[in-house]
Amino acid sequence: MKEFLTPLTVYIVWHPDYSEGQQIADFLYSVLCRDSSKPLIRSMGIPVYFRNTKAESKNHPIAIDFTESEFTTVIALVSDEFVIDKEYGNYLETIFDECNSISDKRRVYPIAISKNAFNFSTKLSHINFIRTQSNSNDCKIDTKGNIFNQIKSPVLHELCRLLMNMKKATDETDSLTISPPIKLFISHSKHDESKLDAVRFRDYINSQTQLKTFFDTNDIAYGSNFGDEIKKAAHESALVVFQSDSYADREWCRIEVLEAKSAGCPIVIVNAVQNGEKRVFPYLGNYPSIRFRNNFLDIIDLTLEQVLFNLYTKMFLDSLTGMYGIKADRILSTSPELFNFIQLKAQGLNEGENFGLVVYPDPPLGSEEMEILNKLDGNFIFITPLTLPLIIK
Repeated sequence: MKEFLTPLTVYIVWHPDYSEGQQIADFLYSVLCRDSSKPLIRSMGIPVYFRNTKAESKNHPIAIDFTESEFTTVIALVSDEFVIDKEYGNYLETIFDECNSISDKRRVYPIAISKNAFNFSTKLSHINFIRTQSNSNDCKIDTKGNIFNQIKSPVLHELCRLLMNMKKATDETDSLTISPPIKLFISHSKHDESKLDAVRFRDYINSQTQLKTFFDTNDIAYGSNFGDEIKKAAHESALVVFQSDSYADREWCRIEVLEAKSAGCPIVIVNAVQNGEKRVFPYLGNYPSIRFRNNFLDIIDLTLEQVLFNLYTKMFLDSLTGMYGIKADRILSTSPELFNFIQLKAQGLNEGENFGLVVYPDPPLGSEEMEILNKLDGNFIFITPLTLPLIIK
């Protein structure tokens, strides 16, 4: 049996005297691994470990084993307590040196809890910390919820970039050598008021985040083939659908969704319906949705969660099937649906195979959905990590 290697492991480091460190660490755990208050809800499942307790006979936490996963991230909550304690500073510098030895697989992301965080280490002084303060007077770090909001998007974004083997966004200063950022394709109808919401969402992303957008009005060059550019962008981005009253009536909106589904791109539905739809586009199902309330940051966070989930899940399932020596005909990052059968039929079975194996993330579909899929074609077997041992001899 092949050795299993976790695609990504996240370590969170903070000083034990920083009273709010545990709450921030628990929040990141709920985002990246699982929410313990909702055990039955689909979770990211990324292993997250804490490093704050001093090891026996030492003045710093135990070391981190970087060989246990393909990618490793260390998130350091640099508070005043962390700055004052030289042992913790040396501990983080040692981790930083180890990460720099294989920088495309290991990263340190310091979060500046204290205003003194930027000068506590000469080795980390050139790094652009994730910040927990804003220049605006109405955004202070006087509540934990505000800190959570400020760190969630940057952490998700950087983890996505790490798994995509991109340079850290916080380190990119030369516009001539910038690597492709995470791009959000904003799919919307121009025939109702939602177009104004989509424009404001685009402007918010471009002015307040390190993400990029594709917005057909501005991003298709004159003389280019409109259809080709739309399809290309749908394959290279995460699709954010502003589902409005007229969305399903627009041909190019439907094409954008189908192209993104065919490519297996992350998709998020922003429910912006005001009065109703004459017909709901059926291929918008099977994806997370969020009600539009001018909640731009929530939409971004949900989209980044889907990008990271897609990346991690495909790597995890590939590693898991490899460990068992199982050849999957297709690995899905979402629950299977009827649309997937089009691609499965086009792919066909390999010579000598009696059935095709399709692996998708937990939790397994309910029996009522599986019955429909099995009626369509009994030549394919759908399994999740929980049900995988059932087919192993």
